[in-house]
Amino acid sequence: MKNYLFLCITFLFGCATTNKPPTPEATTTPAPFEKIIFHTSQCFGTCPVYQMEVDGNKNMKLYAEKIFNRGDGLETDSSKTGYFKGTANDSAFNKLVHEIQTIGIDTLDFGDAHCCDGSLITIIVYRNGKRKFMESMFPPERTGDLIAALYEICEKSKLTKTEEKFTIEDTEK
Repeated sequence: MKNYLFLCITFLFGCATTNKPPTPEATTTPAPFEKIIFHTSQCFGTCPVYQMEVDGNKNMKLYAEKIFNRGDGLETDSSKTGYFKGTANDSAFNKLVHEIQTIGIDTLDFGDAHCCDGSLITIIVYRNGKRKFMESMFPPERTGDLIAALYEICEKSKLTKTEEKFTIEDTEK
């Protein structure tokens, strides 16, 4: 009797298909924001200057003002400067979505540091019908992955240079 029961259970569960959950890269969950605006400012060095807007569907606009050749000192890379449109890089966009979902964006406080030699970082998040404005030269340490994902979107996305000039939302509170 025990063998019969064992065989029945083995047969039932052995024939069942196992569906593995999809990997994060394969999932297409809705973005937890309507759009994000990202601005960086000049510094006394080779900081890139970006004005970027990306929406929840990965559509993006980028104005890149000062992008320097790596290893060539202060020579500007003209192929990477100007106005661009396209689609955000999937991997970087997924990182951005993850960060927005986990960082606690609604309670995040950037402080008010506007001094010195660093690049001023501005992030404006539109979600749930609200606008969250954050700006600092020294954002909190816990925002490092969020800011890295935004830089990665600027630097690795599928963009086409355009002659059409556009403005990205100003950095006004």
